[in-house]
Amino acid sequence: MSVTAVLRFRDFEAETVPVHREIISQSGAAWWAWWRKESEDSQLDELAQLARACPVTIGLINRQLDTRFVAYCTRIAYSPEGGSLLSPEPHRTPSYYREDSFPAWFLLSAIEQVDQGEWNRRFGAVPAGEPTLFLVPTQAADARKILARQFTTEPIGIRSPVILHLSDLHFGSDYGFPLQPREVPTLRQTLDEAIEAGLERVGSPPVGIVVISGDITTRGENEGFLEAQTFIERLLGRLRLTPEQLVLVPGNHDILLDDSHMTRSYAAERPFRNFLQLVYGRDGLELNRLHWFATNDGRDLLVLALNSVRPRAQSTMEYGYVGRDLYGPLLKELSELMAQLRSHGERPLAVAVLHHHVLPTPLVEDPDTERPVSLTLDAGQLIEDLQQAGVSTVLHGHQHVPFIGSTSRAARDSKGRWSLDRAVHIIGGGSCSVKVDRLWNQMRDNCLGVYGLSDTGLDVNMFQFAPGVEFRESMRVVVPLHDA
Repeated sequence: MSVTAVLRFRDFEAETVPVHREIISQSGAAWWAWWRKESEDSQLDELAQLARACPVTIGLINRQLDTRFVAYCTRIAYSPEGGSLLSPEPHRTPSYYREDSFPAWFLLSAIEQVDQGEWNRRFGAVPAGEPTLFLVPTQAADARKILARQFTTEPIGIRSPVILHLSDLHFGSDYGFPLQPREVPTLRQTLDEAIEAGLERVGSPPVGIVVISGDITTRGENEGFLEAQTFIERLLGRLRLTPEQLVLVPGNHDILLDDSHMTRSYAAERPFRNFLQLVYGRDGLELNRLHWFATNDGRDLLVLALNSVRPRAQSTMEYGYVGRDLYGPLLKELSELMAQLRSHGERPLAVAVLHHHVLPTPLVEDPDTERPVSLTLDAGQLIEDLQQAGVSTVLHGHQHVPFIGSTSRAARDSKGRWSLDRAVHIIGGGSCSVKVDRLWNQMRDNCLGVYGLSDTGLDVNMFQFAPGVEFRESMRVVVPLHDA
């Protein structure tokens, strides 16, 4: 079977296609580097197969802008040992990376933009997921099967439709609870002990799912991740849950974006990806995932886990960004799954989880020239897409203040008419265990949420507590849920 490749790219540092086209016009060809993510396979056998097939027509796609290109590739340079190479011809390489090393280089003699129909004829479906290089059959029908993969196959069983929401744990230097019990009144309980005792004290129903919405560590330190792993294992044991019944997303303190060149390979994600592998006991997990849970009595919960730590510099690390190019295929899968469940008379609950907030959380923001007012930069697009897909609720953290609100955006329907669709409810989890000096004046305690799915809606209970301070109710409200 003959093969070709699809390379995914984004215009992070330059207008990628115009820059390469300019070199092609001057030199007859341009070298296009594979900016392989550190988490991706080296695909040496696939590169060898593709190199033997040259010259070959390959696909280039910017999923963020939904722009698609066909390129004529005459040569591929790579190291059979899997190392990185400098450009074979620096004068045929864009200046912004001609002195850097990459795992593979593609010599392109032409780049032509094509429409969706032509793309589908050549390559099948747009590739989904996080990788940047996809080797596919040249037959579009076979390519479609490979690229349009399914994210979920069957549900994970849970004993109850109850979500325990934790956020902003900050294991490491800013962690406020003892790692081991001490003979001090305020330090006698570890966090997992305090949560178990608090839930029992307030008469909480059995928890079915634990959701942790980012900032698991203080500064992405290895010690912090190891402490968090120990906590999670103990907490799941106390709640009689398994790692499969856990949803984790990263926060800006877990993936430190402070070097623009590091983010070419997304090496900053390595500590968090290693943490995911340890917690879940398997590798290859993507940072954007769709979890499907179901109770014995047929209550389905779909949880869309989103990575909002996407800006590429320290100056913008407080801001969140998810990216429609990454969450779009997952949201399509969620919508199709919800339609399938509805056809059987079921009413699934769909929830999205990310770290950064999508609405203002404090009543009044304190101006700070050193630390800008942060937000999820594509919050408007995200909210519009979530509400159209039937997602009822968004869970987040980030600002250490518990928050409950609702929002919706006017959008055009399939007939071009404007309408104000169903509201999306937003729940900010506050901080579960950060030190008191990292908390806002609006909430000088730690907090967590317990959300139970009932016939009337989502019963949201927020509890505040602190080392040595027992649970007490902070907020309680029933969030109305539209028919999924």
